[in-house]
Amino acid sequence: MTCLVSFKKIQKTYDGEKLVVKDLNLDIAEGEFVTLLGPSGSGKTTSLMMLAGFERPTQGEILLKNQPLHTQPPHKRNIGMVFQNYALFPHMTVEQNLAFPLSVRKINQVDAALKVKRALEMVKLQDLAKRYPAQMSGGQQQRVALARALVFQPKLVLMDEPLGALDKQLREHMQLEIKHLHKELGLTVVYVTHDQSEALTMSDRVAVFNDGMIQQIDSPATIYEAPNKSFVARFIGENNAIPGVITKIDGAIGEIQLADGTKAHAQLVDLNQVGDKVSMCIRPERIKVADSGGQIPARIREYIYLGDHVRMITEAAGNKDFMVKLPISQMNPAWASGSLVTLDWDIEHARALDPVQ
Repeated sequence: MTCLVSFKKIQKTYDGEKLVVKDLNLDIAEGEFVTLLGPSGSGKTTSLMMLAGFERPTQGEILLKNQPLHTQPPHKRNIGMVFQNYALFPHMTVEQNLAFPLSVRKINQVDAALKVKRALEMVKLQDLAKRYPAQMSGGQQQRVALARALVFQPKLVLMDEPLGALDKQLREHMQLEIKHLHKELGLTVVYVTHDQSEALTMSDRVAVFNDGMIQQIDSPATIYEAPNKSFVARFIGENNAIPGVITKIDGAIGEIQLADGTKAHAQLVDLNQVGDKVSMCIRPERIKVADSGGQIPARIREYIYLGDHVRMITEAAGNKDFMVKLPISQMNPAWASGSLVTLDWDIEHARALDPVQ
């Protein structure tokens, strides 16, 4: 695949002391949907704003098709942008909002009218062309903002928390709409969110940011199933993180002594010394519960019935909130608060990562 965007050794500071973005190196291929995911202040939005041209890197360069971007103002970068607050002009109709970026680019009125018509059809709003933003729902306004970003057929579309103001059902609907447009039009999308499920649903690759750096960049499945840092394991989805120490090593598998002295086994990730402190991470849905024979003993504290599955909170390995998610078909009716059970897992689902700081 052809590389469209390259961040090369990018650093950004606002005060000359604290780096908001630290040594960012990232290549994005044409047609790719890459999500920058992370908590507030992690550097993801600043990285997007540097790509858009609203911020300048303190150090390093950003390339678009191997051409440096820092010499070009935002309106000459041929990049579409969708914001959380939509940024629509309230005094303009829908079609006037869409025509505005075309007039800035000095596209003649005949061609502009055709492009506006095509963009409205794309987001199924052709019947609302004469309305003003205030006369539309949040979802319709979001579609207008999306159409405006696509109307001049940009090489690249940037989206900054574009669905954050929508309710859950509409947000999930718009996630699919954006993903379909990405595929149909062959767009390259760089998307910023702090919503993990949004990132997993929409992306070809997810870059998890923390403290100004990418902690891991990979496919959604790899990020979720095979995190390489304890921060990533904790930030994406639900996770049990149990402190321990490596006591034995057999190839890529380590025996881990947990806080209460119990020993269990996990894959070692970037750790290879007996005595290393670790955070052993296991997803709640990967844990098996039985009356006996598992790796670690546990006591059920409580469980919550959720229709298709049970959320079970247990006390295990010195952790009072060891979470288990069991399909309802695997729940033993005899289990209740206070029941003693054992917990087990397949070795590929337990990962010994860097200790939680």
